[in-house]
Formats: sequence, structure tokens, C-alpha cells
Amino acid sequence: MNRRTTNFYALGGISLGDLEGRIFCATKMGANATTLNQDALASQYQLINYVSHSIYIRRLVSQKRRRLLVGGYDLDMSYITPRILAMSFPAERMMAIYRNPMWQVKEVLEMRHRGHYKVYNLCIEEEYDPSNFNDLVERCPFDDNHVPPLPLIKAFCESVHSWLSSDPKNIVVIHCMAGKGRTGLMVCSYLVYTGMLAEEALQVYADKRTTNNLGVTIPSQRRYVGYWQKSLSFPEGCPPDVNLPEPCTRVLQQIQIYDAKNVQTIFFVLSEMQEVPGQCYRPSAHKCKNYCSKKIKNGGIDSFRHFYPFIKEDDSSEQEKSDEESCLDCHLDKTLQVTGDVRVTFYEKNLGGRLFYVCFNTAFIENSLLQFSILELDKVGSKAKAIAGPEFRVELHFGPADPNLNQSLSVPSDGNDPSDVGDC
Repeated sequence: MNRRTTNFYALGGISLGDLEGRIFCATKMGANATTLNQDALASQYQLINYVSHSIYIRRLVSQKRRRLLVGGYDLDMSYITPRILAMSFPAERMMAIYRNPMWQVKEVLEMRHRGHYKVYNLCIEEEYDPSNFNDLVERCPFDDNHVPPLPLIKAFCESVHSWLSSDPKNIVVIHCMAGKGRTGLMVCSYLVYTGMLAEEALQVYADKRTTNNLGVTIPSQRRYVGYWQKSLSFPEGCPPDVNLPEPCTRVLQQIQIYDAKNVQTIFFVLSEMQEVPGQCYRPSAHKCKNYCSKKIKNGGIDSFRHFYPFIKEDDSSEQEKSDEESCLDCHLDKTLQVTGDVRVTFYEKNLGGRLFYVCFNTAFIENSLLQFSILELDKVGSKAKAIAGPEFRVELHFGPADPNLNQSLSVPSDGNDPSDVGDC
């Protein structure tokens, strides 16, 4: 904790050491609640309630997200439209110290929209008892900082539209963990479903949810709002016709990384979202692990120029030579077919040190090439920025699918460890 946090607790009449000790005890009590007497449980509740009523920590965690002051509460919650409410996770126990306390969220919703609200939980990592919100909770889970499959966006938008259409007083409450990226992607997708353009929806969300105009910032999440827009048509108004593209299989032939400085090799792991019968969550399944490295010169036109200096280069060949010299390249020897929602994660080394990643859907590949600048890659860390030159870009080259190729089965994975996959 920093000095400001320490001073905050000191102003409350509790020393930092004492507070940390009481929080530790409260956590222990929470883990063994069945063995505690009523006085101990009441003491725990008073401690958590005391800390949670102090908005300093929650304001610190919510950063630039807009907050709602209502009923004496200060919540990480924003109306995107009068009928769409975005918020962070409604938390219980110790998490309520820095997230929206569940009981406060319930009181505000009952106060403002009693009998007319439905909650959508986008988290795969956390859930809660639906009875907290009158059993009107629907889960549409996908991974933090990542994208959902397009069928999940379709199911979400149709569910929201059905609920809002059933009563003009009805509203929806949408949240993930922080109530920003995943929440923004799905809110914007529904705004597009009502007729907005993707960029307009993203801007509306940024204005209403944040104070710094930074709403959905992960490029792949913004990309999927654009995919969703391309999947809709409005022949007679809203609701639109949804025309999700048929699964499209492509062969990934080559990955190239241009203008990477002071690095000889970058590793990558490619994974697909795999449909699991009976559940809407699609886990990632690793398909390939390999690396891009600098080419080794082995003759060619450069050798001829050594003996025949009258062979001249034009400006374009100079540029091509410069690109080749700074290029990290991977030719995939095996025929690697990819289908649907794909994620490629790039690593500094074979066992970790993630640099960035990118998500895309194979149905939207045009001209057999996907090209991503540094601004179009996700979660670009400081190490990635340090190796990226001004012309840094990642290129994925595709060919048509081979219908005669038998695909090996993939093993679902959480996408965090690139070492558990066979090379490709």
C-alpha cells in the first residue's frame, strides 16, 4: 500500500497494521464460517461493512470509469442508455472492499427498477447465486481481455432485445469483472443490433462509461464489434436479420514479423475456440507452437551481385531488402488448417514472457492476408514496445483449405502455457 492509502486508514482511527490483521482474521473467519459463533460473524460483517463504505479503495480500483451516486452509495456503475446499465462485478465478502458490494447493488436496483431488471454476467472466472437478483441472471461467459464467439454475441443480443421488448420499464444490467472491456464489447454489440454503426456505438460507450474517453481499448474486442456489424442487415428496421458467416477453414502458411529490433526469435502459440456440447463457453484449444526467426542468407541474387556488380537495384528492391533484413519469418511445413475464432499469442521466449496477441475470425479474411500494426495488437507490453520499430507489423499469410487433409484432435487449454503443444 502506498502512503496515501496508509494516511487514509490513519484518518479513520485504525493503524495500517491493525487493519491488515483484522482483514486477515476476517478472511480466516469467512473460510470457516460454519464453526463461528454469531458474535464473530457480526464482527466480521461490521469490519467489511466499515471498509466497504469507505469509497477510497473502490474509486482507486475503478480508475477512470464513471460512477453512480445514488441512495447514499457510490458505485462503479454507469447508464449507457436509460435502459442499459454497465457495472463492475457485484461482490461479496472480501472482494466487496474494492468492487461493488452486492448488497448495495441490490438496494439500488430495487430502489430504481424493482421488478424490471435482468442481470447479465459475462465472467467465466466468477459467478454468484442468481437469487441475489430474483433469479433473473443470465451468464454469457468468455475470457477476460479476449473475445466471445460470434454465436454468443447473437444469443446475448437476442436475449437482451427480448427482455427489453417485453416491458417498456425493463432494463438490463451488464457486467464482467471490471465492467469495461468485455462489458463494452457486448453493450456495443447490442447498440449495433439496434441500428448504430460500430464506431458510433464504441464512442457512445466510451463517453458514457469513462471519464477519459477510453472505453473498449483492446483492438480485437473492437474488431469483433465490427465483425458483428458485418453480420447484420436491416431490411425492415429492428430487430435486424442476423447472418453469421458459415465456418470458414483456411490454411495458415506463413507468419512474418517486420521491423523487430534487437531480437532474433519470437515464439508463438496458435489456438482455436472449441465448441463444447451443452455449454455456451468455448475454451481455447492449442493447435500449434512454433517460432519466427531471422532468415539465413544462402545465396540468390545477392551472390550474383558480388560477381556481377552491373546488376542494379531499384528503389522497390532496396525497400524489399530492408524488410527482409528486419523480418522474423516462420514457414509452416505442415498444412495447418484453422477455422472460426482464432487467437495467436506471441512470446519473448519459449516458456513465457508474453509480448502481445491477436484474435480474429477466419470468415473475415480477405485476399489471403491479415496484417496487424502495433496499434492493432492486444495487450502490447513494454518489452514488445522496446523491440518494435516504426514500421513494426505482423503478417499472417493464408491459402485455401485442403478438403482432403485429416485434422488431428486438439486438446482444450487455458492458453497460458505455450509449452504443452506440439510443434507445427
